[in-house]
Amino acid sequence: MLIPMRCWSCGKPIGQLWETFKARVDKGEDQKEVLDSLNLERYCCRAMFLGQVDLIDTSAQFKKF
Repeated sequence: MLIPMRCWSCGKPIGQLWETFKARVDKGEDQKEVLDSLNLERYCCRAMFLGQVDLIDTSAQFKKF
């Protein structure tokens, strides 16, 4: 739902980069080039960004108890 503040594998802070990544990819830039420019070199950090699925809008449709 939300990107973690730190990478689960290496502990590098990555949460602050998500908004920039999302905006640039939505504009049409290549994901690989955006990740390179954000200095995300480790495959574990890159996987956190590439595997992220925004489900907050889907989960917000359901009623709370």
